[in-house]
Amino acid sequence: MSDSISIKEGYYDKIGIIHCGVIRGFKVNCGGELKVLEDGEEHHYERVGITAKRQGDEVVFTKD
Repeated sequence: MSDSISIKEGYYDKIGIIHCGVIRGFKVNCGGELKVLEDGEEHHYERVGITAKRQGDEVVFTKD
């Protein structure tokens, strides 16, 4: 079973104990690792087992 959250630019939330956020300019932070995402792009944060995918003005974080 996977958990997921959707976050807009300028906000943050948590999946379990892992903080995830979207900083201005779509700098995506998850578990202390920062990555800039373009629309449609995704990134897997191996250390915490979470994938972030930007979909327009939101980023969807999914825990594997």
